[in-house]
Amino acid sequence: MNRYAAHGIHHDALTGRRVLVITRTQTDARDALEQIAMHAEPHGAHIRRANGLERITYDGAGRVIIRSRRGHGHRGITADTIYLDEGVDPELTIDQAASLMACLATSPTGELIRA
Repeated sequence: MNRYAAHGIHHDALTGRRVLVITRTQTDARDALEQIAMHAEPHGAHIRRANGLERITYDGAGRVIIRSRRGHGHRGITADTIYLDEGVDPELTIDQAASLMACLATSPTGELIRA
């Protein structure tokens, strides 16, 4: 994840959006969390660094949930924005892609962003 993506994800969550970040590996998920956390810490966001359950929660109901493509999954997660990190898109199965789209179903402004 580049610094521009990290800043944009942080900004969206700071303004109340629910952002789901999907990375290729768990190591990438940890790196993405740390990059976004650099922007979030000065705003008093709660950062959870539990392996496989990384998330940043903001006071204004915004949040960033970070999952690897092969990790615990994203069933039951609702999001306004899904960000597919570099290299994730070609590796998604049809079932994984359908599951991701279900995460956006309740958002009136749902969007899928590919790196």
